[in-house]
Amino acid sequence: MKKIFTLFAALLALATTAGAQEVDQTFQFTDLQGNVVADGAVITVQGINEEGQMVVPLKVKKVKEGKVAVGMYENIDEKPVEYDEYGKVGDWQTCAFGNCMYLSETGYSSKSIVDDSDEGYHVDIQTEWMPAKGKYAEWTATLQIQLFNINSRTAFGRTIESAGDEIVGYGPKVTVRLVYSAQSSSVGSLKADNTPVEYYNLCGERIPGPKKGLNIVRLANGKTVKKLFN
Repeated sequence: MKKIFTLFAALLALATTAGAQEVDQTFQFTDLQGNVVADGAVITVQGINEEGQMVVPLKVKKVKEGKVAVGMYENIDEKPVEYDEYGKVGDWQTCAFGNCMYLSETGYSSKSIVDDSDEGYHVDIQTEWMPAKGKYAEWTATLQIQLFNINSRTAFGRTIESAGDEIVGYGPKVTVRLVYSAQSSSVGSLKADNTPVEYYNLCGERIPGPKKGLNIVRLANGKTVKKLFN
């Protein structure tokens, strides 16, 4: 009997180890100041900016070499379903790893291929919830970086690569607790900080600093503005 119990315990330990998900370290979450946010961390967002957005104050940083296809899985199942006199409101928007998009349900942000030519890749995920004014609520979302296979095809003598659908690595995950209350408009530093943190050209591509002409500027308070530089 003791041998059977010992064998069962060994098999259980093996199954637990096999089922554990190893965290891929190609990317890290950081705060807006560049400090690493640990896998499994919980952050709370209470402030609302002048545009009525509750901004998730996170960036992603590539820390390992190599070409990868990456996206962010965003579980927003708990997001309140809200309505006003014009219909359904309370959008969730994200710009992680590609073009900005609205998510109405749990799913992926735009996928992107990032390689070693993107030196110092460290970008704002530009994710925010836009609650309906006065519709106070508290809920949580989870964000996880995921890596995908890269598909290749040849067209007109050129090799074209795109992100596939096969997950090849699970990166860090964070939980975001969103608290929208009557006090939200007066808490947090997001509203007051107009410091530029990211610059983009008109195609939405990140650039290292302001360039002559019209630029898209991302501020620390989550607001995006267009600014002309001479």
